[in-house]
Amino acid sequence: PNITADAAEAVQDAAESAEAIRTAVEGVKNVMNDPKSIEARTCCASILSVFHEHCDPTTTGVEDYSDRRLLVVVFVITVCGIVKSLIRHLNIRWLPEAGGCILVGVFGYLILEHMPHVQFAFDGDLFLRIMVPPIVFEAAVKINKQSFRRHVVPITIFAIVGTLASTAFTAFILHKGSAMMGHYVTAIPIRESLIFGALISSIDPIAVLSVLNNMGMTDTDTIYVVIFGEALLNDGVAIVLFQTLVHFLDESLVIDSDVVLDAFMHFIVVALGSVTVGMASGACATVYFALMHGCQTPMVEVIMFCCWSFIPYYICDMVEWSGIVAIVANGFVMDLYVIGQNKQQQHISNGSGSVVDEEIDFLVNGATSSNNGNNSRTSRHNRQGQRCRSIFSYEGHLSPKADTHVHFVIEIFATLMETAIFAYLGLFLFSSRYHWSGYLTILSIFATVMGRLLMIPLFSHVSNIFNRMSLSRNNRSPTTGSSSTNNNSEGVHIDRRMQLVLVFAGLRGAMSFALVEHIPMFDTTTGQGSRLKPELKAMTSASVIFTLFVLGGSTSYLMERLGYSLGNKQQQQQNDAVEIVSLMQNHEKRKSPAAVKRNGGVFNDTNLRNKGSVRQRGGPR
Repeated sequence: PNITADAAEAVQDAAESAEAIRTAVEGVKNVMNDPKSIEARTCCASILSVFHEHCDPTTTGVEDYSDRRLLVVVFVITVCGIVKSLIRHLNIRWLPEAGGCILVGVFGYLILEHMPHVQFAFDGDLFLRIMVPPIVFEAAVKINKQSFRRHVVPITIFAIVGTLASTAFTAFILHKGSAMMGHYVTAIPIRESLIFGALISSIDPIAVLSVLNNMGMTDTDTIYVVIFGEALLNDGVAIVLFQTLVHFLDESLVIDSDVVLDAFMHFIVVALGSVTVGMASGACATVYFALMHGCQTPMVEVIMFCCWSFIPYYICDMVEWSGIVAIVANGFVMDLYVIGQNKQQQHISNGSGSVVDEEIDFLVNGATSSNNGNNSRTSRHNRQGQRCRSIFSYEGHLSPKADTHVHFVIEIFATLMETAIFAYLGLFLFSSRYHWSGYLTILSIFATVMGRLLMIPLFSHVSNIFNRMSLSRNNRSPTTGSSSTNNNSEGVHIDRRMQLVLVFAGLRGAMSFALVEHIPMFDTTTGQGSRLKPELKAMTSASVIFTLFVLGGSTSYLMERLGYSLGNKQQQQQNDAVEIVSLMQNHEKRKSPAAVKRNGGVFNDTNLRNKGSVRQRGGPR
C-alpha cells in the first residue's frame, strides 16, 4: 500500500510538473513573440555587439575575415561590375550606375537574410576611413584646375554659402512640417532638423559623375565643372557643419549667443585647420618628390604618391577635424606641383599638330607671333628650364612613366571603392532597425528637394552679379593678354536652364548615409544624443533613394530636352571646327609664297579637324 501511494503521489507530481512546464513554455512563447520583447531583444543584441566590438578584451581588434564573408564581398562587387557594364552597354538611361549597384546590394541583403552564419553590420569607421578617402582624392586630382579657376565663384558660392542655406531651408521645412502634422507623426525638434539638413545637403560626387559621364560630358564643359566642383567642396562643408551641430545634442545645453558663437568658431577652426593641414601635406609631398627626383623607380614613385595622398586625412581625423577637407586641399596641391600642369600642354604641342598650332597662333595673335616664332620658342624654353629648377612649379616632379600610371592607379582604387560603397549602401538600406513613417518619408523628400530648389536660383543670381562685376572690371582695365586669357577670366552666367540641371544634379548618396550612422543614440545617464535616430535613418534612406533613382534617372532626359545632349555637343564642335578651317583656308589663300614654303607648300587641315575648334581646345589641366 505504501508503494502504491508513493507511486500515485509521484505520478501526480509529474503531472503537476509537466503542467507547470507547459505553462512556463507558453508564457515564454508569448513573451518572446510580443513586439516589444522582440524590439528589446534587438536592442540587447545591439548592445552586446557593441560590447564585443569595443569593450570585450577577448574580441576587441579581431575582425571576422572568414572565407565565407570574403567570398560574399567579392561576389557582390563582381556582380556590381557586371551590372554597371550592362547599364552602359545597353544605354539604360533611366537607371544610374550607382542605382544599379544599390539594387545589387538590396538583392544581396535579401539573400543573406536566408544564409546562416553570415552576418554583416554597417561599419561607419570602415566607410569613412577606408572607402571614402580614395574617391575624394581621385576627384580632387581629376578636376580640371584651369576650368575650376574660371568657375571658382559659382562653385564656392554653391559649396559653402549654398550648403549652409540649404541646411537652413531643409531644417525649417522639416521642423515646421512635422509640427503641423503632429497628430500623425513625431514632431522633429529643431536640433535634429538642423542635423538632418546638414547631412542631406551633402551632394554625392560619385553619383553625379556617373550621370555626367554617361551623358558624354568632360571636364571642359561648364555644367560638368560647376556640378563636379560643388559636389567636391560641398562634402567637406557638410561634414564640418554636421560635426558642429552634433555637439548641440545635449539636453542640459542651453542654446544662447555664447553657444552659437562657440559653434561658429568651431566651424571656422575645423575648416581652416583642415585646409591648412591638407596644403601643408601637399607642400611636404612636393618637396619630397623634388628632392627624390631620379632616385626612385616609377613603381616606388606611384606607391609613395598614394601614401602621401592619405596622410592629411588621418592627421585631421586624429584631432577630430575634417579629413575630407584636408584630402581635397592635398589633392589640389599635389596635382598642381607633383603631377604638374604643363605636361599635357607640351604633349598637345608636339607632333604633327605643330603647324596647325602656328596657324592658330597667327590667327589669334597676328603676324608678329608667327614671324618671331623661333625667338619666342627659344626664350620660352629658357624660362621653362629655370622653372624646372624650382620646387614649386607647374612642371611636376614625377618621371614620365610614373606620371602615366599614377592616374590609372588612383582611378582603379576610386572605382573599386565607389562600387563597394553603393553595394554596401544597398545592403543596409532597408534595415529592420529603422522606424518608417509614410508621412515623415514624404516630408523628408519634400524638404530635401525644396531646400535645393530654393537655394539654387537665389545663389545663381548672386553668382551672376559677381560675374557681371568681374566682366565690367575687366572691360575697364587695359587688355594686355591674349583673347584666350580674357576668355579664361569671363566666368560663367548661370541661366535658368543650368539652374534646373543643378537642381536635378543634387544627388544624395553614401556620404549622407554614413553621417546619419554617426548620430549618437540618446544616453539617459548623460542626456546626450538623439532619441530619433531610427526615424532620421529612415528619412535619410528615403531621400537617397528618391534623388538617386528619380532625379538621377531623369537627369539625362532633362539635359537632352534642354539642349545639353551629347549629340548637340558633338554637332556644335563639328560646326566650330568647320568654321575655323574655313577661316584658315581663306588665310592660306592670302599668304605670301615664303609662308607657303615654310609649311611645305601645302595647307593641311586634317590635324585641325582632329583637334577641334579654338574654343574646344582646353589648356593645361
